[in-house]
Amino acid sequence: MTAAPTLASIASETRDASEITGITVDRIAQITKQMNVLGLNARIEAARVGQQGAGFALVAEEVRKVSGQIGEIANQLGETLKARLSGLEQMVSDLSIAATGTRLVDCAFTAVDLIDRNLYERSCDVRWWATDADLVTAAQHQDRDTLRRAGQRLGVILDAYTVYSDIWLVGLDGRVLANGRPGRFPVTGAQVSGAAWFSDAMAVRDGDGFVAGDVEISAHLGGKATMAWATPVRTGGARNGQVIGLLVTQFDWAPQAEAVLKSLRFCAEDGEMRGYLVDARGRVLAARGPGAERITQVALPPDQAKGWCARGAGLMGFHRTEGFETWRGKGWFGVVERL
Repeated sequence: MTAAPTLASIASETRDASEITGITVDRIAQITKQMNVLGLNARIEAARVGQQGAGFALVAEEVRKVSGQIGEIANQLGETLKARLSGLEQMVSDLSIAATGTRLVDCAFTAVDLIDRNLYERSCDVRWWATDADLVTAAQHQDRDTLRRAGQRLGVILDAYTVYSDIWLVGLDGRVLANGRPGRFPVTGAQVSGAAWFSDAMAVRDGDGFVAGDVEISAHLGGKATMAWATPVRTGGARNGQVIGLLVTQFDWAPQAEAVLKSLRFCAEDGEMRGYLVDARGRVLAARGPGAERITQVALPPDQAKGWCARGAGLMGFHRTEGFETWRGKGWFGVVERL
């Protein structure tokens, strides 16, 4: 089966046509030069034989004129074809770059869309578990037995949901009452009211609300990169019940983000590629590819939700989150760069 033509193969054929045109015009020029020489020799010979060579001289002059016309046509043809072929080659090159840029944008969308779908599930988890009877009871009574059962319940959840580093039940004063992995992360009793998500979570009005924190390094979780999700625990687990505590899930960011970036498929023709997830300020949250570990910030064109642009000697495609279902996203971007 014959392979479908690619932009690269079309560009190659255009260059070959340009070279063939140049060679052909050069050959015409050589023939014209030879005819000029023949015409000149004919005039010389006609002049030598005098009146008897008058007819021959007339033919020689016509040869000279035709030769000149051929030369002029050849020059015009060469210039026209070279200009048109050069323009065509540039158009193919521009089209190839645009096609690559569009593909990078598509890959960037895939990256941010995959993480959005994951984060949508996290927003559902925290709201659902905040209504768990054992957690509600522990937040309300805060005695040894109810807190022990709450810790056990959180441990059971963590066994089933491996995307979390830990889950905390937090009191109204910001003190961690119980967590699901006390042996690994002894955070019970820790004060977390200073965390950026705490005050926002306390202000959530009803059971539909939640707070998604930023990706940050958590000292309470052994320096792991985590994304905290928090929502109030309410009396009776009711949607509009009184706030009696907070449930905080700690999303284990690094392995989930790495899995998303690894899912991007590139072919050998793409060359060296890098993929990123970045926040609304361009801060790199996750990166994969040659030298990606050194990149901490990506400068994106302002006020653009998606597109592609030159970046050094390469190209960069980007796409802002569109959210998924009830998850509106945090303004993050997927970014894919061809080096």
